[in-house]
Amino acid sequence: MAEAVRDRWSNKATFIFAAIGSAIGLGNVWRFPYLVQEYGGGAFLIPYLVCVVLFGIPWLMMEFGMGRYFQKGAPGVFEGIGKKWEWLGWWPATVAFLIVGYYAVILAWSLRFVISSVTMEWGTGRAGAEAANGFFYDTILQLSSGLGDFGSIMWLTVVCLLLVWAVMFFSIYRGAEASGKWHILFVILPWILLVAVTVRGMTLPGAMEGLNSYLSPDFSQLTNPDVWFGAASQVAFSLSVGMAGMFAYGSWVAKKADITNSTVIASFGDLGTAFLSGFAVFSVVGFLVQGLNIPMSDVSTNSLGLAFVTYPAAVSMMPGGNAIVGILFFLSLFTIGVDSAFFLAHGGVIAPLTDKFGWSVKKTTFWVCVVGFLTSLLYCTQAGLYWLDIVDRSVSFYGLIITGLLATLVIGWKFGADKLRLHLNSTSDIKVGPWWNWLLKLVVPLGLLFCVIYGGFVQDLAYLWDSSKTEYGGYGLGSLWIWGILLITLLISIGLSLLKSRKKGDK
Repeated sequence: MAEAVRDRWSNKATFIFAAIGSAIGLGNVWRFPYLVQEYGGGAFLIPYLVCVVLFGIPWLMMEFGMGRYFQKGAPGVFEGIGKKWEWLGWWPATVAFLIVGYYAVILAWSLRFVISSVTMEWGTGRAGAEAANGFFYDTILQLSSGLGDFGSIMWLTVVCLLLVWAVMFFSIYRGAEASGKWHILFVILPWILLVAVTVRGMTLPGAMEGLNSYLSPDFSQLTNPDVWFGAASQVAFSLSVGMAGMFAYGSWVAKKADITNSTVIASFGDLGTAFLSGFAVFSVVGFLVQGLNIPMSDVSTNSLGLAFVTYPAAVSMMPGGNAIVGILFFLSLFTIGVDSAFFLAHGGVIAPLTDKFGWSVKKTTFWVCVVGFLTSLLYCTQAGLYWLDIVDRSVSFYGLIITGLLATLVIGWKFGADKLRLHLNSTSDIKVGPWWNWLLKLVVPLGLLFCVIYGGFVQDLAYLWDSSKTEYGGYGLGSLWIWGILLITLLISIGLSLLKSRKKGDK
């Protein structure tokens, strides 16, 4: 059997747009602006830029570079280092599969809100603003009493979810070269929508107060370890490293492509989008705070609460064009997130499977989407939000950080940081010096170790046995699911590494 020709991006621009699109995600809209506002305003940009340069760029460059060096996705890269390390490539791939499972449901909720925005289903004026919380939690989610109370399935959400997975299938099944146009579309379109939403937000009364809250610098926060944890963890999640896919993306570039230059462009393109999102968010939050005459602390400016409660509430209060602004905002959420979903499914899951087993991209994409859709149904139940929260903590925090820590250690010390650096420099206009070796071998692993201990073990173990933690987000002993899920992903990864690969000449 002849060896298949490696799939390729059609050109350098497509690769850069794909990299930017995979990095830009929902965290750019609902987490980065919150961290800026919470931790020193404009002063937060200092630790964030430090983390991007010393932490994020070397890590991303490593994943792109190793993918190009071995011409394989994550499992193939680690198998190339040594067969005993192959499981370390499958672990982030299983993490990516679980992440895209719940990420797709969040995109389905965004589509659900696009539909609801047409008629302003949750209401207009002050009454609509006050009803926004109940509309999300009681009408759309119909949130149950806890983890074990699954209740019924939200069928309209399932319909939207099916559409999300269909879009993913038709965007991926023909491979990297054919998917390029989708990556370009789903980078440019969100930028246009975000600019439109920002312009509308800036015209609202109270917008300047919101932006002052977003950007006013408080340099005293720079000594707060929470600030550095927030910056490092946001860089890790936002750049989409630690999720297997960037290895595959690197393997699809031309062998003489400039990895260093593309990494820098993708990293700062991600940062620029996150910064712009803050203007779209806090101009509208400032308007809501003024309109309801409430303090900023009473308004959710982070995560699901920002996207699906605070923003709809603000849209309800707008003096005109409510439906249009609502449609634009939730379309921007969908288009921002869908490229990250492509990345997780294609680079993180499908590429490793086709690399190892020789399956066709079309067939593999179909079955990954089918199994992914069925997995996503868990989050369409009335207990879905509880399970989303736990799985997110397990794989999107611990899974990403721990596998990234191990990967940088194995590549930096076993494969050799200097060997990788010379490979990158051989085709790059921007040459990195020997100092880069120590960023990869020490700075990135130590940063990840800080994140997993300070923001993970210390926080979770503190309330593990606290039976008073019964509200949403505090699960007491239910937090053991976090570790159980992580252990299952590790066991699956070891099992996949033990399966026989389909080699050249197999029939």
